[in-house]
Amino acid sequence: MVELEKVIKTDDESLFEIIGGSDEEIEKLQTAPYSYWREVFSTLFKNKVALICFGLLFVILFFTIFGPMMKYYRPTLPTSEMDAYEFISKDHWFGTTADHKDLWSLIWRGSQLSLQIAVTVSVINAILGLVIGSLWGFFPKIDPILIEIRNFINNVPGLLLNMMFMKIFTVNHIPTFLSLVIVMTIFGWLGLASTLRNNIIIIRNRDFNIASKTLGSSPRAIITHNLLPFLVSIIVTILATSIPGVIDGEVSLAFFNLSFSYPIITLGNVITSSTSGNSDWISHPHVMLIPSAVTIIMTVSFYYIGFSLADATDPRTHR
Repeated sequence: MVELEKVIKTDDESLFEIIGGSDEEIEKLQTAPYSYWREVFSTLFKNKVALICFGLLFVILFFTIFGPMMKYYRPTLPTSEMDAYEFISKDHWFGTTADHKDLWSLIWRGSQLSLQIAVTVSVINAILGLVIGSLWGFFPKIDPILIEIRNFINNVPGLLLNMMFMKIFTVNHIPTFLSLVIVMTIFGWLGLASTLRNNIIIIRNRDFNIASKTLGSSPRAIITHNLLPFLVSIIVTILATSIPGVIDGEVSLAFFNLSFSYPIITLGNVITSSTSGNSDWISHPHVMLIPSAVTIIMTVSFYYIGFSLADATDPRTHR
């Protein structure tokens, strides 16, 4: 035994010999090292529909930012300065409305505010949905409470709830932007949270998670390192489709005069004003079709990009 320990602890330099470097070719990898996100973007950019939607969305965003700089008429201009229902011309690139307003100016100024609302609401819903959904799926004790909340909300028309809250906030003179954000985030996180809860319940007791618990990993570490990365394709899909959902929600509220009103402009009140009051959009369809087309292109592009991202981030589609 002593001899064995002596052999093990011996630091004899004669046992090793430095032979130097060699210029011989060594075995090389036939493929590049795997990168998940490089594979995601490679798959995404091979999708022709996604590329078309990216292009359309880029055009919309470009004009949303720079359109008012190219040509802009203030919506508070006296009505006598331009004709009503003027068709597309060199002075009015999208024509004019029934109340003598330039449609080009209204659409791109309205797109700016609509996108601000959509991005703000989507970010808040994403944070709340990720946090609540992760806790909901990982801790069974809070499941009964949130299940009852979900069942109640799912059985009440969402538009009805939004209208009720918007009316309450309007009566109490809460700023419209803040009111819209609050209304669309009160229960807007529920869809993402519920989806995460269902999927986490499926995978939370798999071998790798049980091994992490056995080794003493905290719930936070298990959720952030084991569960959420496994569900990245589902998360990306819901987040990408939330922006058009918010835009559609604002348009619906504007139809009931529960959104902004002139001189503050959104896509919602541009479309609403083109189909209400003294507007004759049947005889002059451009006042309704052009803002509707911009809204449809924007929302459909976001939807298709979301579904394309879901396919690209799904690990089953990778090598």
